[in-house]
Amino acid sequence: MSFLNLPTDWSETPLSDPTLAADVVDLCLSVGDRRLGLLKAIFCDPEDRFHGQVEIELRDRHDQLHLTDPRAVLEPLAVALRSAPSNSVLLALGRPGPSSWPAIDNNWAETASTICADSNIPLLAFYVATTEEVHRVEATVNA
Repeated sequence: MSFLNLPTDWSETPLSDPTLAADVVDLCLSVGDRRLGLLKAIFCDPEDRFHGQVEIELRDRHDQLHLTDPRAVLEPLAVALRSAPSNSVLLALGRPGPSSWPAIDNNWAETASTICADSNIPLLAFYVATTEEVHRVEATVNA
């Protein structure tokens, strides 16, 4: 997986394709973003094609990284996403640390899945991007 693999017309292809989605996450989250720690919301049109993105920094004003309370970040995002109910979203957590951090990654994926389901927001997938790799995290709890 790498943004270098993206076809020139990638924005016309649905991000419901997991390989393409991982490459787009790789493109949208730089190595610096991953070291900093942020959440990237990639907005898609009704056909699941790239439409835009927004990032939310996960550090406070004292430069402390907060990864343990995804609900505090995702609930306000869901309020904004409800304004375009026919659109879908792809969420990606850029974070430092090991490529697999199950307690953190699963908590974010499960919380995202639950909040999106409760808000009727189609969540295409949840990805984690570290300096080592980009990988999809499946929620283990059905929302």
